Amino acid sequence: MKWNKEEILKFLQKYKLYIAALAVLLIVIIVLAVSCGSGDATESISEEAAQETELDSGEDSTAEETEEVEEVENVLTVNEHASIITLVKTYMDCIVDGDVDTLALIVDELSDEDKEEIEKNDRAYESYSNLVCYTMNGLEEDAYIAFICYDMKIDGVETLAPGIICLSLLPQDEYGDRLIQYSSVDDDADLQAYVEELEQDADVQALYADVQTRYEEALESDSTLAQFMQSALELAENESEEESSEETAEEDEQTADASEETEETADEAVDTGEATAENRTTRVTDSVNVRSEASSDSSRVALAYQGESVTVIESYENGWSKIEYNGQTGYVMSEYLE
Repeated sequence: MKWNKEEILKFLQKYKLYIAALAVLLIVIIVLAVSCGSGDATESISEEAAQETELDSGEDSTAEETEEVEEVENVLTVNEHASIITLVKTYMDCIVDGDVDTLALIVDELSDEDKEEIEKNDRAYESYSNLVCYTMNGLEEDAYIAFICYDMKIDGVETLAPGIICLSLLPQDEYGDRLIQYSSVDDDADLQAYVEELEQDADVQALYADVQTRYEEALESDSTLAQFMQSALELAENESEEESSEETAEEDEQTADASEETEETADEAVDTGEATAENRTTRVTDSVNVRSEASSDSSRVALAYQGESVTVIESYENGWSKIEYNGQTGYVMSEYLE
């Protein structure tokens, strides 16, 4: 059983990409809300190119060469940072156990909606194992992008489900503590673009491909796991459709309310009493606002200055007159007309 990238993205847009019971097992889960393996892998710099760079090291370095060296240095490392591994394990423990209190301490912000989703879905897991932490440099100094591979044990399913998540790790603060960037990843266009760039790295794409292969093999070997994942996907799609329908209904209701208010305002505007046709030219006795409706609460469409000519179309019992002024039709209080 295999889902295409479009189906996975629809799924991940509904859940915040950290809900392992429903999302973490769908081949690849990206907490940064970006697609995984979104393109063909670009070739990494070969050993021959690296040797050429060493041979040319005696020459003056240009800005372009410096940038290339920096890019070469941002390689995928495995289990290199003990503190990051500890942080990642704490994160995974929180997801599996539904421990939102501890999770709130290691991420930059955790909303009530996030907490509800985590608590709702933790019942599906039993444990995780075989965790491996791969890291690359982040956008800021001392920031990292971590690719976490693991096997998840789902309640009632014998076969372990391979998974991978991507976390943005913020720089350490003055106390040496590091948080997981969590609340703003969806809106951080620079971060998403950066992760998409990292995903083109040959080593990262090989990592994704390995997890995907093992995941598909797990589904083929265990029909219970395949059924669970199919049910999870269908559930997510149904809930997404329900939310979309609710949002549409709410928008329709707001539109209806606005239309009703407009109609009420229009009804009030035409309630001017009996109208008397005049069709005469006169002048305004003082500078006066020309309104869109026969009410001082309506918007101003023009300002007629004292002594200017206007054409009175009709007058009303409520003390207003409909006029034509400089090619515009509007309303002024009759007392300002000669």
